[in-house]
Amino acid sequence: MNKFVLSVTLSVDRENTDDAYLDFNLTIDDEYIHPPESYIHPLDLVTSVTHGGELYIFTCSCGDPSCLGIDEGIIVSHNSDTIRWKVRNPIAWNPEEPLPDWTHDVEFAFDKVEYASAVKVALEQAKALVRHWNAPGSLWVGPGEMAVDQLLELDIQESFGVIAPVDNRSIH
Repeated sequence: MNKFVLSVTLSVDRENTDDAYLDFNLTIDDEYIHPPESYIHPLDLVTSVTHGGELYIFTCSCGDPSCLGIDEGIIVSHNSDTIRWKVRNPIAWNPEEPLPDWTHDVEFAFDKVEYASAVKVALEQAKALVRHWNAPGSLWVGPGEMAVDQLLELDIQESFGVIAPVDNRSIH
């Protein structure tokens, strides 16, 4: 199994020190696998705990992964005790250039309980940071137009069923 580690930090904006942003930090086997300018999308990350399919866990701050040359999401699959990721390496590439000859898929396998626990703990860290932030500026909590209330509504139940607001609906 691969080692999945996730944490959240609150960083002050360099240009406007009254503003801040949440930064989800994810490593697999002690390595960052995503482009340094990318962000983790909390909704897709939480969704990956119980749902498979193509998810754009890594994206641009605007919410559009193609801004960074990410044209394929992570293929997430589940079985009874494992969550698997299939990721194209490189994750991001200039779409106007051909992919390099060394392009290949990388697969990761995570213990389902450990993965879900890591995401749940990081989500709780993020919520605690948001609740305790009291600067006069604005707080950015996720790619695109993600609002603080949307982040605070995200949840992973103990049964690892996900409740995540998507267009005023929930994913269970």
